[in-house]
Amino acid sequence: MTMYYIVIRESQQNDMPFISELVRKAYLSNVSKAFVAALFNEVTFQAIVLLAAFMFIFMGVPLQYCLFSIPIVLIMLYILIYGTILMKAAESTHSKRSLQCWVAEAYEPFFFSDTPQNCFYRVVPEEKVGDEGINVGNYRKTIVGTCAVMKHNLSEEWSWLFRLAVDVRYRKKGIGLLLTQTAQNWSRINRFNYMELVITECQEEARQLFANAGFDIKQMYHKRLFTSVFTMQMFQLRSEVRSTY
Repeated sequence: MTMYYIVIRESQQNDMPFISELVRKAYLSNVSKAFVAALFNEVTFQAIVLLAAFMFIFMGVPLQYCLFSIPIVLIMLYILIYGTILMKAAESTHSKRSLQCWVAEAYEPFFFSDTPQNCFYRVVPEEKVGDEGINVGNYRKTIVGTCAVMKHNLSEEWSWLFRLAVDVRYRKKGIGLLLTQTAQNWSRINRFNYMELVITECQEEARQLFANAGFDIKQMYHKRLFTSVFTMQMFQLRSEVRSTY
């Protein structure tokens, strides 16, 4: 099996359009899970019943046609979830100012016909590209992952990891873990004591990734999705990054 490379490097200004698109797609990949979770929310059932009652009592709609309240509520629910997550992606990319940002760049042949899911990749930091003997001129480069660090809003001695995103075709290859460890090392060098982040209940794979990177759950809470009625469980994670020697 042919081996390809993915290189972790600091981002550059001209990377931002690719980062924005990558983050948008990564966030939207969670829409289906969030929608399924909302389906089993008691409020969804109540909204269907209330809409059906309104159609029957106030609009005079025949009872059998009131069943259309089910798809109407579900479609509205999906649109609201999609829009909320899309706005979160835009906020992560454009509203938050990072101290440092990294990208994962796949090095692949110019005429690449394989699917990334079926290929073997070696993930390396940029400073080790020379040690690997990679001839960068023989490959096309595609940004497939990113993450960023900013200052924590509660303490100057804590950093905040955000905007971690990996192209769905390149997941489960160690990219997210090495990006996270790169951010942790940077925080350690820059004398931060702790690093924190937040993930949702829909990001089960990410939770395992961060556990492998040494993060522990600091607290769990519920956050409003788009109204005070619909909420999503959030996990705030913390990792100690300061040197202990």
